Amino acid sequence: MRLLSFRINDERHYGIGTTEGVINLGRRMKATTLRDAIGEMDHIRAFENVPVDHSWDSISFDLPIADQHRLLCAGLNYHKKYPLGGEVKTPKQPVYFNKPPGSLVPHNGELLRPIVSVQLDYEVELAVVIGRSGRHISESQALEHVAGYTVLNDGSVRDWQRHAVAAGKNFYRSGSCGPWIVTNDSIPDPSKLSVMTRVNGEERQNASVKEMIFSVQEIIAYLSQIMPLEPGDIIATGSPEGTGGSMEPQVWLAHGDTVEFEVTDLGILANTVIDEII
Repeated sequence: MRLLSFRINDERHYGIGTTEGVINLGRRMKATTLRDAIGEMDHIRAFENVPVDHSWDSISFDLPIADQHRLLCAGLNYHKKYPLGGEVKTPKQPVYFNKPPGSLVPHNGELLRPIVSVQLDYEVELAVVIGRSGRHISESQALEHVAGYTVLNDGSVRDWQRHAVAAGKNFYRSGSCGPWIVTNDSIPDPSKLSVMTRVNGEERQNASVKEMIFSVQEIIAYLSQIMPLEPGDIIATGSPEGTGGSMEPQVWLAHGDTVEFEVTDLGILANTVIDEII
């Protein structure tokens, strides 16, 4: 099942995506947003086969969790060249940082290359959406807390990343997420998925999730020791080799570029790049 947030005439809605169109769950459930509803999967599934309310061409995509509360990220989670130079040293535990609201755009949204830098880079990632709260979650039970999975681009401004991880990772509208959440019953084993990036049709990244240093289960367990995880939390799990910063010579995203981020069985997150204008 695919869950999504969307807009019609600039009004926010959420629902179930089907082959025929979109079922509007906001008209059928008390929860006002998908983040509020995602802990009620049994209730959501009760509407899976009702007639659709909207055609695909009548909606525009919003971020899957439009009212983002927490986006937790695992960095350096694949063996690769470090985009800032040198090889990645294998970390002894997940490398954790946050991305704030405002740093992501949805499917079909425009990524902003900031006015202060030309070094906008892409990073395709499998993202996990929490559906059941938990604290000190064991690895063996971690997937029981997952509502589903989505595609995320951890957009990075590399020269500012030298200032600090938070500086380079959190530029306004530099990353993206979407187009929807595929529920966990459709993805019993996330390690069997693969992540890919194409820039103007050219493949840049392609790796199996099995190549991650820390698995989805290990990342969930680790983060749950730091804080209670809550429904609607998104966890990005890291990006493999092939970013523009790791190429020789380095190749940065430029105005007019089209980028496709894909995770097998989840779909394609597509964005275009524009220069920021002030």
